[in-house]
Amino acid sequence: MKDTRYKKQDTRFGQWVLGFGIFLVIVSWSLGFALAVEAATPKTEETAQVGKGGTLTFKLKDADIKSVLQIFAKQLRINIVAGDDVTGKVSFSFTNVRPREGLEAVLRAKGYDWFQEGDTLVVTAKNTVRTYLLEYASAAEVKGALDLLAEAGDSISINESYNALIVKTSTKNIARIEKAIKEMDVPPAQVMVEAKILEVKYNDSGSAGLDVKYTSPNDSNDWARTLNLAGRSTDTGAMGLYAHVITGNLEAYLSALLTKTNYNVVASPRITTLNHKEANILIGSKIGYRTAVITETGTVYQVNFLTTGTELTITPHVGEGGFIRMKIAPKVSEGYVTSDLPVENTTETKNEVLVKDGQTVAIGGLMKNAETQTDYGIPILMDIPILGGLFRKTTIVNEKRELLVFVTPHILTPEYLTKMSEESQGLVEKEKRQGAGLIH
Repeated sequence: MKDTRYKKQDTRFGQWVLGFGIFLVIVSWSLGFALAVEAATPKTEETAQVGKGGTLTFKLKDADIKSVLQIFAKQLRINIVAGDDVTGKVSFSFTNVRPREGLEAVLRAKGYDWFQEGDTLVVTAKNTVRTYLLEYASAAEVKGALDLLAEAGDSISINESYNALIVKTSTKNIARIEKAIKEMDVPPAQVMVEAKILEVKYNDSGSAGLDVKYTSPNDSNDWARTLNLAGRSTDTGAMGLYAHVITGNLEAYLSALLTKTNYNVVASPRITTLNHKEANILIGSKIGYRTAVITETGTVYQVNFLTTGTELTITPHVGEGGFIRMKIAPKVSEGYVTSDLPVENTTETKNEVLVKDGQTVAIGGLMKNAETQTDYGIPILMDIPILGGLFRKTTIVNEKRELLVFVTPHILTPEYLTKMSEESQGLVEKEKRQGAGLIH
């Protein structure tokens, strides 16, 4: 019995020793694993080095994003609050980077948004909303280009009163949008266009007529005559050649007139416009007329205008090397309104040319010829060869028009503006001297 008890005690002691040994092994293995993990994990704050001017140099791999934010918070001396949705690991390497630039680069790479309130920087995973006040470009035009860069869930709106863009997008996409805005919001080039528009018109009109009267020698009450084929010299405003021949019982009256009208319409406008923007100038008049629109409730009259005169429309596109591509549309027109219907006679053309700054382009050869012959006379008799002239009056109107346009563009560089200012000042001084000479 005694030996059996001692054997049981030895067995229990052995089990205890074995269990304690296993416990020590487990503890040792755990401590070794923890030390190995700690050795393998970079100490972010210890690896960051501060250089001259407060720049940072460090390299991190699989570092916790919130630990990295604390490094930047310490260097920037601000509070950084990260939302619950800001999680994950980051790996990056910086050499002499400014803390603010490095922080924004990390946040952009992770697609996070941020905004600052006082000394606190708030970081979140939601989209950012930013406002851009444009100085030169039109907000509506820039929006059309930015729509191509927008991603799903983005929104871009404009405020026309302030010429501003309101952009809602992710931080990852905001850099592309900001770059596009900076590239488009630049001072545009300006172009001044000197134009000379010349219209030459030749108008010839003539008329010739013969009135003949024959009286019977037996009875003066019997006669035959043509009437008003020739004008009378006694008519009001009568012009031309007149001949009145009376021989026996025959009386003849001849009239002939030729009218020539030549005139030039010259316009020398100067137009200044922005690059890619259409400019228009009109030297003429607008003739009003009305049109009726019938609706279910009644008739509504609208007033429209017929534009006549000399008109020039130009759209310049400035390229590299001082070249300018221009769309040119000159127009010379006349018109009138009859019975609320507009009638217009026009000469116009549309061109697109490429010229160098200061060079002149000419547009010509726009010619229009029209000849109208009108015969009045006695039926059948007026068609008799040779003798038909005794029973006919002929009126001929011949009109010829030609349009010439000369266009010279100038890019308004600071040097050119200075030159124009000096020339204007010289003209002012010259007028002052001439005025002083007249007074003395």
